[in-house]
Amino acid sequence: MDIINNLKIIMAKKNITRARIAEVLGYDEENIQKLFNGELFPGVSELLKLTTLLKTDIPALLHGKEYREKKAIKTPPDAREKITKDGVLDYESLAPAYSGRRMEPFLVTVYKKNIEEVDISRHAGEEFLFVTQGQLMVIVDGKEYILNEGDSLYFDSALPHSVNSITQKTKLISSIYKGDSMVEMTKGRSMKAIIEAAKLLTKRNIVVICPDTSSLAAVNKAIDEGIIEKAYLVGDAEQIKNQCGEEFRYKAHYEVVDVQAANDDYEMNAAARGVEIIQKKRAHMIMKGKVNTTAYVRAILDRNNGIGTGRRLSLVGIFEIPGVDRLIMLTDPGINPELFTGNSADSGIDIINNAIDVAKSLGVTQPKIAILDANEIPTNSIPTTVHAETLSNKQWAGADVFGPLSYDIAIYEEFAEKKGFKNNPVAGKADILVVPFIVSGNILYKSWVMTMGAEVANVVLGAKVPVILTSRSDTDMVKFLTMCASALYSDYLEGQ
Repeated sequence: MDIINNLKIIMAKKNITRARIAEVLGYDEENIQKLFNGELFPGVSELLKLTTLLKTDIPALLHGKEYREKKAIKTPPDAREKITKDGVLDYESLAPAYSGRRMEPFLVTVYKKNIEEVDISRHAGEEFLFVTQGQLMVIVDGKEYILNEGDSLYFDSALPHSVNSITQKTKLISSIYKGDSMVEMTKGRSMKAIIEAAKLLTKRNIVVICPDTSSLAAVNKAIDEGIIEKAYLVGDAEQIKNQCGEEFRYKAHYEVVDVQAANDDYEMNAAARGVEIIQKKRAHMIMKGKVNTTAYVRAILDRNNGIGTGRRLSLVGIFEIPGVDRLIMLTDPGINPELFTGNSADSGIDIINNAIDVAKSLGVTQPKIAILDANEIPTNSIPTTVHAETLSNKQWAGADVFGPLSYDIAIYEEFAEKKGFKNNPVAGKADILVVPFIVSGNILYKSWVMTMGAEVANVVLGAKVPVILTSRSDTDMVKFLTMCASALYSDYLEGQ
């Protein structure tokens, strides 16, 4: 990867100065010098900041080719991505630099395992195996195939299948045609960058409380994409296997934490056990499955054993809206009935700080926050407008906050200029929209998604790790993007 040369080329094309790069990355002269000398490699958060500034994607920075650009990429042996799972499986990716590839070619070593340790896989696409050494047993849809050296097998990978070495180990070439990857299936540049950035992180672990088919299917997609390494499935072991059905297929990636369903406090106990795993720092995020939201949140916020931080829990929706050239974050469309409680402006601080943290985890260096209301002029007849003005007069570290602002002035520069807000630091440039009431946030959320076709990820903040609150109406893509955003936010928390 020649990231510095790629960066210089994009900077020249877009007339971006070295000083501006230093400003966005927060580098002093010594570090910016090291960066351009190739002595300092930007981390994932820095890559996101650069893609936001340069309006490009991560593959363009890493490999010199934008995601959709037609390309041919050579991979020498020392550039292969190597993954080793001692005594289970070793593989080398033969095309790691070809972003958005629909085919995954590998060199694989499969070790002999006990039959109960063998994973059953099932995923969209087709798979090809060619044995170069040893003897392999492959079971596809219940039928057994024995492959000797020189044998090959081509099959529909949507069928349940497993592989195991008959000899002590077997070496083979494997190619998986996946169809559309999750990156390919996303529509917008910024959401693609979130996925690509999440895939660059060290793989995350997740806790799922009372998993069902829907929640585990989303986790499996994140495992397929190399974002999740291990999933702690907390709940009644038999119920989990029965409710998840065919989705319960990546046994090497699961650890079932058994909580007996016969107990009257089953859901509360399951949520508490999941929170305990987070407390022990064995996982990076926690996800709701088929469990009552009240029990789930109560365990998270338990004063003695929970993982609250003292901040209000709040939901931040992360949107890529057609026609808007940046990510827009919306808070709070799903948890808090109102921004201000007890007639206090300061009660809104936690919700704004939560949103600022999410924005920074996604590469927004100096988030611009608009506190929305019906009128830009504070008036005592609308108390929320007065509270918004109070908050905008506060000093905010690393962010610009202004309110009250109407929706059009907050997002679109042409309307901001027409209404006299040309030199306002937030108007027309807002990254984060803060709504005064949940009802207004919910209407905006559903209008963007259902009417405008916006893509969205949702993260709940205010705990020690990202909290994922799944909804029955969430699509697989929403759940997957939420896990990607949560992975990035958990990485951001680790750096604080």
